Amino acid sequence: MLLRRLKKLLAPPPLPQTDLGGGDEEPRYKPLEWPLVRRLLGLWVPYKGHYALGLALGAVMTVLEMMGPTFIGWIVNIAGEFATSPRQLGQGVARQAIWFVVFVVLTWACVLAMVLVLHRASILVMTNAGERVQFGLLRSLFVHLQRLSMSFYDRTKLGRIISRCTSDLGSLREINVWGIDQVLKNSLMLVVAAGMLLWTEPRLFLAVAWLGPILVVMHRIYRSRISVAWQMVREHFTRVSTNLAENISGVRVVTAFNRQSPNLDRFNELQDRNTLNNLYAARINGVYQPLLSLVGTTGRVIILVVGGYLYASGSIKQVGSVVAAFLYWDWFMNPILNLGNFHNGLTMALAGAERIFNLLDTQPQVQDQPSAIDLPPIGGNVRFENVTFGYQPERPVLFDVNFEAQRGQMVALVGHTGSGKSSIISLIARFYQPQQGRVLVDEHDIRYVTGDSLHRQMGLVLQVNYLFSGTVMDNIRYARPQATDQQVIEAARAIGSCDAIMDLQQGFATQVGERGANMSLGQRQLICFTRAFLADPRIFLLDEATSSVDTETEQVVQRSLEKLLENRTTFIVAHRLSTILRADQILVLDQGRIVERGTHRQLLGTGGTYAHLYNEFVKGAAE
Repeated sequence: MLLRRLKKLLAPPPLPQTDLGGGDEEPRYKPLEWPLVRRLLGLWVPYKGHYALGLALGAVMTVLEMMGPTFIGWIVNIAGEFATSPRQLGQGVARQAIWFVVFVVLTWACVLAMVLVLHRASILVMTNAGERVQFGLLRSLFVHLQRLSMSFYDRTKLGRIISRCTSDLGSLREINVWGIDQVLKNSLMLVVAAGMLLWTEPRLFLAVAWLGPILVVMHRIYRSRISVAWQMVREHFTRVSTNLAENISGVRVVTAFNRQSPNLDRFNELQDRNTLNNLYAARINGVYQPLLSLVGTTGRVIILVVGGYLYASGSIKQVGSVVAAFLYWDWFMNPILNLGNFHNGLTMALAGAERIFNLLDTQPQVQDQPSAIDLPPIGGNVRFENVTFGYQPERPVLFDVNFEAQRGQMVALVGHTGSGKSSIISLIARFYQPQQGRVLVDEHDIRYVTGDSLHRQMGLVLQVNYLFSGTVMDNIRYARPQATDQQVIEAARAIGSCDAIMDLQQGFATQVGERGANMSLGQRQLICFTRAFLADPRIFLLDEATSSVDTETEQVVQRSLEKLLENRTTFIVAHRLSTILRADQILVLDQGRIVERGTHRQLLGTGGTYAHLYNEFVKGAAE
């Protein structure tokens, strides 16, 4: 009956009946393995000198600290002898005993002072090493996230990415700082305490030795269960974080559609699951920790009973030996309790480390080839040769696309939503790789050139552009960090945005706010246009760049397009067909295929798809 209830208590919580993760599959949890620990240890190698010094300080501190029971045993023995036969000892011997006690106390005090000094030094050294590891790991994550392809961000939720860099990484801090120190000191305490117990009184050591195998079995069972429990906790906490990030990012949509109550219900479901997982881990600890305490108490009782019997029967001559053995048993059990708590934290940390390493192991789908060359200064010729592409290879969105854009030409991409216009822009920018065919820039296949050399010669303006926290000047200079204030202002004058920027409250020094919250849509677009112009690219990619701009701002942009196009190749996607009337070449796409191509006048004359789209645009503008 007791075993059945214990098994039920330690059973994991049931899996949710519905997908609470927003499309994520329920992971298959497994005990954490040694390769993961070995990889974590590999992060410490660059700082092995720091760790070695910290461990040496900790080891000396532990040995000195564990001399306490010996000092206590000496004092108790002397006091016991003096108390039992003070007259037989005489005053001279009594004075010697008192001076010996004073000497022991002073020596103990000096040892404790050394322990305090070593403890402080150990804290400084180990914290320095651990924080360096944390910083290096966070830097590796940041660098890797910037290398990953757009396809990774298409399928991965923002909350999951943020969770890897915050809570998962934070769970490693205690392990990176004190992990190896905890293992060494507690292991040393175990060995020294067992040795001192054996040296102090072998019979008492043998009386409690049988409890060792019980502790080993308990720990093995605990380790296998708590590993799975903390993996579940970390996974479902990430789901809570992801849901929270989505609701905060989309708070305007949530409010507009009055979704607060349904969203709260969904959040409660996720949080309930997260709570159940934490309670499951707590139940495991709630069984293991009391059992450890029970074993410790059992050992104390055995030492007191057996030690008392041996002393009463005369087998042990000095009661101090029993006292020292009792204290050394506590020194033996305390590290076991500490290691139990440490293993709890280690398992939680390793669950986070596993997720971090999985992210670091994610390979970019688009990356430089080993033989990639730097793209030399280009003129801007772009050619698509039989390009077929799909964000999911089995579901293409472009089929056998062929075209060529000559240097300095303006190429417009026209078609209904989902026809493949933005996909062409993304392929030119090498955000993705085609499954078939080639994309060439000045006869260079962009798969075999370095991404840096390609992107330095391209400018991109999107429908929804991102502004970083800071001033207008900072955001424009983002394209060329080395540009002076005067160069930024001249670029704004050239593009025709200077007057609009100067009309802001503080001109170029105006704070744009988080993600450009302080700017109107038109102002954001003008800042992004200026940023792209300052980069002085040979190829411009404008994806719906004027769709969110009012008529007056659009006129400013239209007047600036001629300057932007000079000696540059421009690809423009626009629903407002007024922005592409002067295009040298218009490509009309339908369901991933180019169905028409030509100039505005040529395509109107054919009376085909483009003519139909243009007539709809003119009719809508007139209304």
